Amino acid sequence: MLRLSSLLTVAFAVVLSSVSVSAEVVNFQTCEDSVDTCTIQQVRVTPCPEATANAACHIRRRHHFTMSFDFTPHFDADTLKASLGWAKSENVELPLLSMDREACKYTTCPVRSGVTQTYTTTMPADARFPLSPYTIRWALKDPVSQKRCCFTIDIKVVR
Repeated sequence: MLRLSSLLTVAFAVVLSSVSVSAEVVNFQTCEDSVDTCTIQQVRVTPCPEATANAACHIRRRHHFTMSFDFTPHFDADTLKASLGWAKSENVELPLLSMDREACKYTTCPVRSGVTQTYTTTMPADARFPLSPYTIRWALKDPVSQKRCCFTIDIKVVR
């Protein structure tokens, strides 16, 4: 009986560890215009085994990936709009149209200044997306005040 419980404990630990490493914490840069309006605590991408080596996540075309991040806005807002785009420079962005812009479906609204919350979404990597490395910019913006929580991460679209 002791052996069975030990075996079950080991099996549970293996399953738990495989679940806990499925979402990898990735490196990010806060956008210059949101340094004072929002604090991003952590960004996670699933799957992204490359994050353990501090490398860009390999996002496979025709597959889904999950993005999750913890943020603390320094503003109040009744609603938020989400955007995702290829950041060609600090001021030039090509939007990715496949994402749902209604951020309140993926985080709690209204948001309150100083209250930390999490935004999580799962998206497809479109088959038409060219195979290449990219810096992508994620933002959650108050449509009234235009204040936003914003950051960039590096990815590489692969087959």
